[in-house]
Amino acid sequence: MNNFEYSVIIRTIGKAGEKYQKLLNSIKSLSPAPKEVIVVLPNGYDKPKEQLGWETFYYSEKGMVHQRTYGFSVCKTKYALVCDDDVSFEGDFVTKVSKPVVDGHASVSAGPLYSFLPQKGFQTLLCCVLSSAYPTVFNKKNYCTFLSNTGYSYNRHLKLDKEYYYSQAVPGTCFFVNVEDVLRVNVAEEVWIDSHGYSAMEDGALIYKAYLMGMNICVVPTAYYVHNDAKTSTKNNSKAFLYSMGFNRVVFWHRYIFTKKKNIFSKAFAVISFRYHSFWCKLLQRVNHSKEDYLTMKSGYKDGYAYLKSSEYLSLPKIGD
Repeated sequence: MNNFEYSVIIRTIGKAGEKYQKLLNSIKSLSPAPKEVIVVLPNGYDKPKEQLGWETFYYSEKGMVHQRTYGFSVCKTKYALVCDDDVSFEGDFVTKVSKPVVDGHASVSAGPLYSFLPQKGFQTLLCCVLSSAYPTVFNKKNYCTFLSNTGYSYNRHLKLDKEYYYSQAVPGTCFFVNVEDVLRVNVAEEVWIDSHGYSAMEDGALIYKAYLMGMNICVVPTAYYVHNDAKTSTKNNSKAFLYSMGFNRVVFWHRYIFTKKKNIFSKAFAVISFRYHSFWCKLLQRVNHSKEDYLTMKSGYKDGYAYLKSSEYLSLPKIGD
């Protein structure tokens, strides 16, 4: 295990500050150490003042997908630890999270990020009403399982003595990959993801697409890490965020879920459940935020449905067939 070579791929706009320094400190503590640290910035952005001193800086078109896929394209090692600029972990993290991938059991591996799951109590209940997230009942062998409405069921009670759990989703904040496999996923062809200034569902578009293509995704219960959440992608960008949450969710649902249903009954259920979920998302936005925010998200949903009829969408290659 300790003889394998891997790179660290970081996407950033260079403004995460102290939280980025925590990531760099974590990288310095990793054993085994990475062969290369690849930092991908958008064209025209300054390098962060926080530096290791031996990383390699690259530039690409701005966007979560553009920057991440560029990092994959220049990576020279078989494996990579893929990070946002605001995570931190212990020195043995890569040893734990890499094992299922290096051993050939999975193409993508991650640690559990319980802070991304609904908090116990009212938030869990609210997510159940919205049908956005449910504690799992039927899929306890998995970490996360996608639902027909783009929500998910989750297993919060992972056993530490179990080597790994399979999953259909992991957060895009930090994960370990076989680079050749994720290049085959070709998430760059999903041109809709980065087209509105914020890339909602981009981690699902990479990870769930890999799953639909027959690749294994897993979560290692003991591979803990912390998401320090610098919010660099949403600061002063609320309109793009809200619009993308509507537009990208519609496209993701149709392309990754609805079209994969095998019969009219499952397709009908997917439509009903997605409409229900969309209604509550928009209503919650109207109640808790401004009318302008509500209209922005509503416009995203409307334009997403229109995009499904466009020649660009209809020309996208089918997934996993």
